[in-house]
Amino acid sequence: MKDILRVPMFTLMLFCLVAIAFVTIYILVARHHKFAARLEKIFVGILFFTITSSSGVTPMIFQKLHPNIFSNLKTTAPTIISQLAIYSGMIIILVPRLSKTTKNLVNVAIKWILGDGFFCLFLLMMTISGLWSQTPELSYRGILTMWAITLVSMYVGKQYSWLEIYGLLRWLSCLLALWGVVQTNPSSDGCWTGILSHKNPFSFQMANTASLWILYAAKEKKYRYLSLFITLIALVGLQKGCSGASRILTVILITFWVYLSVLKRLPVKWAFLCFLLFLVGSICIAIVVLNNLEAIVVDGLKKDMTLTGRTNFWPLIIDRINHNSPIFGYGMAGFWQSWRGLEDPAYGIIDVKSGFVPPHSHNGFIDILCELGWGGLLLFIFSFFNNIFRGIKYLIKENFPESALALYLLTFILMTNMTEGGLLAIGTYWCYYVVLSVKLSLDTTAKDHQH
Repeated sequence: MKDILRVPMFTLMLFCLVAIAFVTIYILVARHHKFAARLEKIFVGILFFTITSSSGVTPMIFQKLHPNIFSNLKTTAPTIISQLAIYSGMIIILVPRLSKTTKNLVNVAIKWILGDGFFCLFLLMMTISGLWSQTPELSYRGILTMWAITLVSMYVGKQYSWLEIYGLLRWLSCLLALWGVVQTNPSSDGCWTGILSHKNPFSFQMANTASLWILYAAKEKKYRYLSLFITLIALVGLQKGCSGASRILTVILITFWVYLSVLKRLPVKWAFLCFLLFLVGSICIAIVVLNNLEAIVVDGLKKDMTLTGRTNFWPLIIDRINHNSPIFGYGMAGFWQSWRGLEDPAYGIIDVKSGFVPPHSHNGFIDILCELGWGGLLLFIFSFFNNIFRGIKYLIKENFPESALALYLLTFILMTNMTEGGLLAIGTYWCYYVVLSVKLSLDTTAKDHQH
């Protein structure tokens, strides 16, 4: 193929074909509103699918599209230029649509600041964290990349309805499940990883798929058999993924829909309290099953008694932060830097019992602590509780189940980031949080004005 591309005539013909296709699609976008909207959803879907979970999907074409190449100091210039060309091309094609849909972005930003000021302060802290980073170039690369996916997520939260977001989540999860059972990629212990880098994120995504599609089966009789088939595929992937935490998460997420349908009938304050009790109860159940009940853990879920060693090195990470940089942390991408050897801020953090050297915290909230300190973590926690309260208000006022989607995403993000990272990373956990934060800011503000 490379030899063919070196032939000038073939290269010229290929360039002309691409140019003709580009202009044709541009004209269609400019003239047909529905086509433009569908193409935009496809582009958003491609991005979100590419950055699934915290590390993205593994097929080579998507690895080349993953925005994290911008934050990698080893990425070559041709790779960066080619990816910039692809994403710039997508934006240019959508210019006729974006010129109409982005007119009120300033008002959206203002409403977002008013609705979720804690998260906006968190974003400000993230943006300037390169000032105190030991590796500022790496930090600023990460910050710019995070802002790129943040702007896309902000646009999705502004432009798409909850019903459209629900549909996007369903079909992306369906694609992950179907592709994952076709390309199982078993690890050395025989557990499936699908098209993700590890069995744990794969299993979490299967739990997400099963819970989304079993709800759709209950609500849409027309597509019930299709929904149940996809649910079954996801449950097979879940079983083969060998993740005890994901099995517990599946039960929690499916129970979640039933619980919220009851919660919807309560006053806001009581619903808020009951939802917090549900989260606390879910976390306690997960800890008890995974950490205390040896008969279940060791024999049934195939886990050790320390969350696979996580509780052995979590205190070491927290002590390191408290000793060296408690308020502001080490800046974006500034803590886990094994390539620096003895100068690595995380040097010496190890699970003594197994000899495992963690590449990250295996906890999204501790990762925030590493990079933005207790100041950043507290801002995020305040934002999280604020969004729970706003999500409860929206749940009670609007139609179920779309009105429950924000609370569902918050629960999914919380539960998955208790034992895995990715909350403050170039991935869908971050994107979903930005989407729900913006969406709730706009929807709850509108409803408050109406009432």
